[in-house]
Amino acid sequence: MTVVLGVDPGLKRVGYSVLEQTPSGIGLRCAGLIVTGPEVPLGDRLVDIFASVDEIIREHRPDELVLERILFAKNVTSALLVAQAVGVIKLAGARYGLQASEIGANQVKLALSGDGHASKAQMKKMVVLMLGLDRAPEPADVSDAIAVAYAHLSGQWSCV
Repeated sequence: MTVVLGVDPGLKRVGYSVLEQTPSGIGLRCAGLIVTGPEVPLGDRLVDIFASVDEIIREHRPDELVLERILFAKNVTSALLVAQAVGVIKLAGARYGLQASEIGANQVKLALSGDGHASKAQMKKMVVLMLGLDRAPEPADVSDAIAVAYAHLSGQWSCV
């Protein structure tokens, strides 16, 4: 059995999921959201993210850690803040010997739907179908984290 912690990183909201691959398929152990408030100092927000990820790792003992790769879009300041969150997430994993892999959003979409440009709605539908869920986990950060872990377990992409 392989257990993977999938993360959709952010500073305000970090989506996470723990999936396990067994001989009978891929199943969802848990998924959720880590939320930090903008009124909280940056250092404290990073400590909260670190502590939450550390707790998830201690509880579920994943074999692997995979994060959605952040894109440096128009707002460089936001990207740099998210990069700090990525750093503390990777640090939490490193404490337990986990090397963090990163996967791009288009690679996740391609692995789950066969279309590297699938919409958010299509991706939510694929998460529901592939894991046999009653409905898509909300908010989108959680569904994205599940998709990241699923794509990693499916082995249909190259790690960076």
